[in-house]
Amino acid sequence: MMQGHVEGGASDPVPPRRYRVVPRAGGWAVAVNKATTRPLPDRASAERLAARLQAEADRLNRDQHRRPQ
Repeated sequence: MMQGHVEGGASDPVPPRRYRVVPRAGGWAVAVNKATTRPLPDRASAERLAARLQAEADRLNRDQHRRPQ
C-alpha cells in the first residue's frame, strides 16, 4: 500500500486548455502547455486542427462541470 499526502484534490479547478499555432522547423504545429504536434505543412491546416482540439476541450470542460440532474 502507498502512503503519503496528496495536495489538492479532484475539486480543484483545472485551468482551461488553450491550443495555439506555433512555427516549427518544417511547418506549423499546434501547442498546448509544453506539448506540440508534429509540424503540419501549412498554417491553415494547423489552425483547423487547433480549432477542432479547442472545441473538443471546451466541450469536455463544460460537461465535466455540469451538475447532475
